[in-house]
Amino acid sequence: MVALDVPVIPRRIVHCAACRSAFDTMQAGWCTCVTKIISPTCPKCGYCLCKAPAKASRDFWFSAPQELVERRRFEEERRAQRGPELVAQDAKKVLIVDDDEEIRFIADYALRDMGFVTMTASNGEEALQCVASERPNIVLTDAFMPKMDGRELCKQIKIHHPRVKVVVMTSLYTSPRYRTEAYRVFHADDYLAKPIDFAKLESTLKRLTEVHA
Repeated sequence: MVALDVPVIPRRIVHCAACRSAFDTMQAGWCTCVTKIISPTCPKCGYCLCKAPAKASRDFWFSAPQELVERRRFEEERRAQRGPELVAQDAKKVLIVDDDEEIRFIADYALRDMGFVTMTASNGEEALQCVASERPNIVLTDAFMPKMDGRELCKQIKIHHPRVKVVVMTSLYTSPRYRTEAYRVFHADDYLAKPIDFAKLESTLKRLTEVHA
């Protein structure tokens, strides 16, 4: 039996995996992801294809218009040549760690809107691997998670990557006793209560990036 080649129909219009709205990828902006091939972002919620499963990303680029593929290559080359500008951007790289997918999404969107470069992890073990490979400047982590909680994550980061700043956030333990523990035992750089006040979060992260610089 001879296999027949099935023509690939270029797809411009896609549905966002987060908010489900349809958008034209040829008219969309590019994400600021630093770990994967850059992708168009949803103009409504800011979600990008980089966060989709690997198969979905491969399928999209396999059927994407050639013009979009060329635009992506041009954008990647342009970013590679932005030396000094990239240094400033790298000083604002934040890893968001939380086992709640909705919180990760909200924080990711908010921080991108503030101008930070973001990446996410769902638990402490995954976050440690990301810190080792991607070297974020700041880790924003939930205090209590499966596999490895945020307090132990903070401790391990400070042992193995002392230059990385860590902000621990929690909705359960916000008393002075736990704040003291976070600072003295786990060596956190800051400690925030949930639900997060994003104005306070922005000022905290900007202060820490200035200290890092």
